[in-house]
Amino acid sequence: MLLFAPRNIALLMIASTPIAVSAQATKAAATPSGAVEEFMRALADSNLTRMAELFGNSKGPVVKTKPKDFQKKIVLMQLFLHGVQAQTLGEVPGANGMRTVTTLLTSHGCKVTIPVNVAKAPEGWLVHDFKLDDAAEVNRPCETSRRPGNRRN
Repeated sequence: MLLFAPRNIALLMIASTPIAVSAQATKAAATPSGAVEEFMRALADSNLTRMAELFGNSKGPVVKTKPKDFQKKIVLMQLFLHGVQAQTLGEVPGANGMRTVTTLLTSHGCKVTIPVNVAKAPEGWLVHDFKLDDAAEVNRPCETSRRPGNRRN
């Protein structure tokens, strides 16, 4: 169950505010790990425009392809993971020409390891997909004896 603090409710209202679209060409990351690192840095900085430039599929970033409700998805990712630190641990080939970047998320002593799928687009590498529910586990209370990537049952 997700609980929203007043700050989060205010940020959720931003979902109705359009994410600014740059007239310039967007710059994606040069490597799969770089895409995850840059995306998480933009998330930490609450830079929704940059997040939209770094999130997408092989056709391009969502700021250009404009899939339905992409703005809400960007805002929700920012809400769930604001303040989380990320460290890429490695990458392996994934399905359909994608790469999977193993990523360690840390927040207040809690750690979760998640796979982040990254797609190659004409602009460069873009974060394509990760399980937000799994990533959000890092913000739930954890035991100090809990090892990275292990969920409490």
